[in-house]
Amino acid sequence: MKSKQMWVPALLSLTLIGALSGCGSDTSSQVDGADAAASVKVMKLGQVTDSGWSGKINPNQEVKIVSKTSGKVTAVNVEEGALVKKGDVLVQLETDDLVQQLKQAEFGVIASNAKLADTLAGARSQDLRAAESAVRAAEATQAQTNAAVEQGKAGLEVATHIYNSLRNQFDSSSAVTKEDMDRGQLEFEKARTGYDQAMAASQAAAAQANAAKARLELAQAGATDNTIKALKADVDRLNATVVLANNSVNNAAITAPADGMVIKRTIQPGEMAQPGVALFSIVDMSQVQVELSVTDTQIGKVKAGTAVEVKVANVPDQTFPGTITFVSPISNANSNTFPVKVTVDNKDGLLFAGTIAEVHMQNTSPSKLEVPKSAIIKKDGKNYVAKVEGDIAHLMEVQTSDKNQDWVFVEAGANLQANQQIVVNPNDKIVEGGKLKVE
Repeated sequence: MKSKQMWVPALLSLTLIGALSGCGSDTSSQVDGADAAASVKVMKLGQVTDSGWSGKINPNQEVKIVSKTSGKVTAVNVEEGALVKKGDVLVQLETDDLVQQLKQAEFGVIASNAKLADTLAGARSQDLRAAESAVRAAEATQAQTNAAVEQGKAGLEVATHIYNSLRNQFDSSSAVTKEDMDRGQLEFEKARTGYDQAMAASQAAAAQANAAKARLELAQAGATDNTIKALKADVDRLNATVVLANNSVNNAAITAPADGMVIKRTIQPGEMAQPGVALFSIVDMSQVQVELSVTDTQIGKVKAGTAVEVKVANVPDQTFPGTITFVSPISNANSNTFPVKVTVDNKDGLLFAGTIAEVHMQNTSPSKLEVPKSAIIKKDGKNYVAKVEGDIAHLMEVQTSDKNQDWVFVEAGANLQANQQIVVNPNDKIVEGGKLKVE
């Protein structure tokens, strides 16, 4: 009788548990979970936010110091790790040859100025007499070349007549041999060449005579405005040469273009510096840039001038204020991410180039977790995930939003956080409080 009394309540309890389990009762889950452990696979939740990104820290400015000219290094004034100011002389090159080139250019300016002064003063009487003599000599040469032209012309006419006669006889009879024809043609070619040369010499002599007359006229009339302009231009050209030579002397002292720290040195005294070859690398770390890649779904929320918070692993207990200073309107090649730069003050030198920084916008929305759609349990029009604590399952109701065809976002809360484990492919055996066997 006692056994029967115990069996009836047990039957009623099982009946009640079966009814409650259809409604998602915690009591039903605990009893079913106690009966058998469900074999499951689990995953660890990863956290994402719409306003948080990771990026690499870069110097605010990195400059490679090069020489503008080639030259032997006489002194190197800084070592790696040195702090330099803009204008500090880092390397000195030899200047002996450069100084001589500067002096030569200065002497050229003196000569050009003297020539301009003489021209402005007008021609001297001896200069006029020399110009007249030059004209007479050129005219005499021209007369001689003209006579040579006439002589060459006559010779060409005779040679042409003989050659034509030989060719006609050669074509019509055998009285003229091939050798006679060849000699006649050779004499014709020589006569034509001589005439051409005489013509060229005559033309050259005429040009020289004209040039001599022009110089005489110029000397008699004095310098024209164009001549004065040309001489003044020559003075300016030589002054520019002086400036260039002086720049070469100044460029022999290679200076720092900005404040910073020397992080690399590749030159030693006695070596040859070459144009464009890096001698030093200097970085400015007073501010740093965090370079981010922001997806196309988030870029619309990112604006230049927005204040952000930056965290780095080597200073875990400190947050650095930063500002978004650049948002690219063009995505990276072969991806849907956009370059974004954040400027952060680094006056204390705690941020190092090359390290990874986390960037978060201020007043951000709640954190979200990424969950595969296969992990979602749908029951009574609601969505749940099975959180695993030890070997016990806990059904957590979640609000989801699509990420892609395989994943959804769920909001993190007090009962569901990043790095907690959930069941990947839950089955009907998983209930609230039920035991699990993790594979």
